[in-house]
Amino acid sequence: MVNRTRKAIVESFNALIAEKPFAKITVDDICKGAEIGRSTFYRYFKDRYDVMNDNYKQLLDGYVYGGDIKNYRDLYFKLYTSGSSFLKDVSGSFKSSGVNSFEHFIYEYSYGTVEDITKMNRGGKGLSESEHMQLDVYCYGISFMYKKWIEGKYSLSADKAADLLYEMMPESLKHYWIVDQT
Repeated sequence: MVNRTRKAIVESFNALIAEKPFAKITVDDICKGAEIGRSTFYRYFKDRYDVMNDNYKQLLDGYVYGGDIKNYRDLYFKLYTSGSSFLKDVSGSFKSSGVNSFEHFIYEYSYGTVEDITKMNRGGKGLSESEHMQLDVYCYGISFMYKKWIEGKYSLSADKAADLLYEMMPESLKHYWIVDQT
């Protein structure tokens, strides 16, 4: 029941974002589409931004922890093939702005994911100051570039985009991936 309700909320949001701007979507609209009450909505999500961001979180986590991706290059390729078609359906999410914007969430969540993977590989040791800086620039760039790609402002193939992004990734971080901890 929990997963079904959560899924209904996300699907309701996704249907709405395909029809109208993010700024015009309310929690009540989402609840109506999901056929739930407001209190049920708040059991699963803090606000409409949280629902919007959950799309990327589910997508990235599914790829990263799903087991069939072996490195960042594979991840980028997957995001630009199957991931991009899904995110094109919710491209209106990119029209949100400010600190709660979808683009900013993509930066934050991607940064945290790379940082976690790196720590896992380094036995808990974090990033150096220069790696933090490099990762900041890289993740901000990726989130902006991804938005532009979804909007059709790049005509690169998924293969070429994945190659370029992998080449640009900070050298000291790009060779880490999920460590089997069993």
